Amino acid sequence: MSSNLPPKEVINYRALYGKLFSGLLNQFGTNFVSEIEDAIQNSFLKSLKIWTKNNAPTNKENWLFIVARNDVLNQIKKKKENDNFSLEQIEDNLAINGETDLRLQTITLISSLKSVSNQGKILLVLKNIFGLSIAEISDCTLINHEAIYKSINRTKKNIQLELNGNTIELNTITANQKDIAIVEEILYAVFNIGFDFFGDKTENIVNEDLCLEAFALTKFLLAQYKSGTTSNLLALFCFHIARIPAKVDEGKLKSFFNQNRKKWNKELMSLGFCYLIKPKEISRFYLEAVIISKYMSISELTQNDWTDIVKLYEMMQKVSQSPIVKLNYSFCLSKIGETEKALILLSEIEKELPSEHIYFSLVKAKILKEIDPKTSDDLFNSTMNKMSQNIRREYLLENELIRL
Repeated sequence: MSSNLPPKEVINYRALYGKLFSGLLNQFGTNFVSEIEDAIQNSFLKSLKIWTKNNAPTNKENWLFIVARNDVLNQIKKKKENDNFSLEQIEDNLAINGETDLRLQTITLISSLKSVSNQGKILLVLKNIFGLSIAEISDCTLINHEAIYKSINRTKKNIQLELNGNTIELNTITANQKDIAIVEEILYAVFNIGFDFFGDKTENIVNEDLCLEAFALTKFLLAQYKSGTTSNLLALFCFHIARIPAKVDEGKLKSFFNQNRKKWNKELMSLGFCYLIKPKEISRFYLEAVIISKYMSISELTQNDWTDIVKLYEMMQKVSQSPIVKLNYSFCLSKIGETEKALILLSEIEKELPSEHIYFSLVKAKILKEIDPKTSDDLFNSTMNKMSQNIRREYLLENELIRL
């Protein structure tokens, strides 16, 4: 979203979207989610039209909250959708602080819902907490626009039914261990979408704001509940964020093994090891963090290192049936010469992923490169032609992954 404010005054509308949504949900309740969405968009548009260098409010976040809140009130007055809803009570409570960050509490509330699937929860959080557009969500999840619209609308209806449209004191929300696990999965999904960003309107392959917001909310989650799995999730985030400065070098996308390690953030790597806690039982986030730390700690992996990583992925599959975990496992199998086993696993994984999944296609093409170069080239070409980001297309060409 552009602005007529000077660069240093431009605010992060994505981050504010989630804060405003949570604050307004806390005030108005779940019967007015659609009105809240419209009001936030209207407040953003109004700010872009009237804010200038000389007349922008001192407290921009609070200004947006007040404008959006009044917009919701006006919508309710016009529609008169709920006779039991007290406009007077809301109007008398105008001093609520719009800067209060209730995003984690809102995610916790959404995570606790029994009538909403995990995918529905993630899609709603991506839109209303992290401010992604439907198009951006589609690019990153490979779910088509119509399916996302239907899922979000269905989730909003289910929320209204399950919570009976009541107003919610979000500050009183607490989570049990099951809820915490779902919050972790949502934040993990958000981070991964940001870390490999496929938006067709940008050449940025990392949405750093999305990664850092997910990281910050995970820190809040750890501070509140002191869960070991949350600590290991933070460790994983630290290791990934440490590599962001090296993912693109002089305008070129760099694979993990070709990155300039001098550009990795050593402080974040050290912080990752501080957060890493060996659990009493096998934990997916712990194992993932151990794997990435192993990749980052050894400059050139030997056959023995790859064998160790294969064993870690085998352990991970005992606690996670994620097709991406299996996909990574198949790649590692190919690195220790178990190509046939890797291809059998890929044929099983393909049924679990959306058609033409980019990462799947690239892994399969890489594994086939030596034993079936024609099929490998066809896969690379087909995948490259579907990529909307030139930086990724150039990477495939420049690294001779496709035989021209």
